Amino acid sequence: MSGEAWSNLDKVDQKIIEILNSNARTPSKDIATELRKSGHDVSDRTIRKRIERLEKSGIIKGYKAVLSDVAETNEHEVLFLKFKVTKSLETLKESVREHVVSLPYYLMAANMDGEWNMLVILRIERGLKNPASRIIEKFSEDIIDYRITKIDFKNVNIVNMSLLLL
Repeated sequence: MSGEAWSNLDKVDQKIIEILNSNARTPSKDIATELRKSGHDVSDRTIRKRIERLEKSGIIKGYKAVLSDVAETNEHEVLFLKFKVTKSLETLKESVREHVVSLPYYLMAANMDGEWNMLVILRIERGLKNPASRIIEKFSEDIIDYRITKIDFKNVNIVNMSLLLL
C-alpha cells in the first residue's frame, strides 16, 4: 500500500478510521449516526462500503483485541541516547534497536541526526519503575550521554501516526 492511498482519505474515511480505532466493533449504523451529527450525509450502507474499500486497499489491515490489563497505565518515558563516536555506530544503533523492540513495553525506537543518536519511547508498566534505565545499564559502555523524561500523550492523530509505518 502506498502513502498515496493514505493521502487520498477524505474526512469521512478519517472519521470512520478514528471511530473504529476507538472501538473496532462499532456498528456501521452507529458510525453513520456519528458522522451525520458532524454534518456528513451518509447511510449505513455507505459506511459498510467505505469500510470494505478501506480493507481492500490495505489501509485497514485487520482488527485486534486490546486486553484491559495490558495498557492500564498512560505513563510513558522518552529516552534520548548519545553514543560514543565509533566506526561501528550503525551496528551499535541496530543492536540497541533490536534490544528495545524485544521489550514488551516499548512503543517506538528511532534513529536521529544531530545532537542525539536515538529516541526511544517506553510505556511505564505497573510495578516497573524507570524502564529506560534498563537500556542504559545494558549499553552503558557505549553511551556518553542520555536524557530521560516523562511524556503525556494527548490528542494523537492515529491516521497521521500510521503514516510513520509506511
